[in-house]
Amino acid sequence: MPDAPRLDARAIRALMLLILLGLGVAALVLNLPSSSSATKASGPLKGQPVPALFPDSRLGMVDTLVAPEQARARRDIVRYLQQFPGRNDAVFAQFALNEVGPPPSGAAQQAELQVLHRIDAGRTAAGIAAATWLEAHGKHDIWKLYLKQYAQQATKPAGRRAKALLTASYLLANTIAKTGKTRFARPSPYITDPTLHALNQQRFAKKFSYPAKHAVIAFALAPLLAQLEPHRDGEYRWMRDEIVYSRMYAGGHYPSDIAAGAYLGTLIAGYERRVPLPAAG
Repeated sequence: MPDAPRLDARAIRALMLLILLGLGVAALVLNLPSSSSATKASGPLKGQPVPALFPDSRLGMVDTLVAPEQARARRDIVRYLQQFPGRNDAVFAQFALNEVGPPPSGAAQQAELQVLHRIDAGRTAAGIAAATWLEAHGKHDIWKLYLKQYAQQATKPAGRRAKALLTASYLLANTIAKTGKTRFARPSPYITDPTLHALNQQRFAKKFSYPAKHAVIAFALAPLLAQLEPHRDGEYRWMRDEIVYSRMYAGGHYPSDIAAGAYLGTLIAGYERRVPLPAAG
């Protein structure tokens, strides 16, 4: 099933501008702190204000990159569930990592490095600030705040079910991404090519990049949140794309790392939608 249209980009930018101006409307988007509380070390974001994020014109490459992998994952989850209709996270994880396949190498990898070099050449201070913030908060904090926002307006039972669903999905995504990095052992692009000037180049001398964990998590959780609040689907997909684009902008991931993350995350979302969690107790 194709993605629903995005929310109007002008409306989203307007909301983000209000956040940046400190007008206290952050709760409309992410329950993020207003300028009056930005210095307080409270909550998942520890009071950090939201920087200006990437314009929509930058995010188009994400949709082009991930669309084939999302379509493949939607076909594969149907095939998986025909073979394994019950819930077995270990079997599912093995299937997912077998199906995602290894990362490209050789000439294909060199072509991807050239894409990252072109992004590198156009970096700005504002873009670096956005990428740094999205790296810090894109794996967990943003999604936790979206869940909190849903729970505040849902019934308590619905809020508990949502928390259980997203927690299980996050843990599964984290496990699959970690296992995949170890299995495929693809060095991060800035390790293969130190001239890339990645933002984390000085922090990590050894780091694997395939699949991109931020992408696995984002593509797993955004559809589940959209199932809870369908009218916010465009907003969740926009934030998903912001997060994963930032990983290429920072030079930390190849495009194929992102594509693999989109495949695995979409597969996880399909699995979680169709296979119930075990009863509590």
